[in-house]
Amino acid sequence: MAWWHGLLWGLVLAASAAALYGLHRLCLWLERRGWLYYLHKSPGGSSAGCFVALQKALEPQARHVLHVKEEKRRHSEDEAAGEEGPAP
Repeated sequence: MAWWHGLLWGLVLAASAAALYGLHRLCLWLERRGWLYYLHKSPGGSSAGCFVALQKALEPQARHVLHVKEEKRRHSEDEAAGEEGPAP
């Protein structure tokens, strides 16, 4: 093995380390922006959440049912909040 083979492997290792560090910094930046769960933040949902997109594709009507339930809940919460105000 010639000396330039060792030099080439050294350069490849240095470039790989620099690329990994750059990727690490990019992931930290994406995490600060809220676009990625990487090191400091963990996702709040369960692992079943990854199947939501598949369910939306297979059963698009399920989305509308959930939407209606949320509207009813919000409407009842607004009424309950109105009743808790000070009495005249």
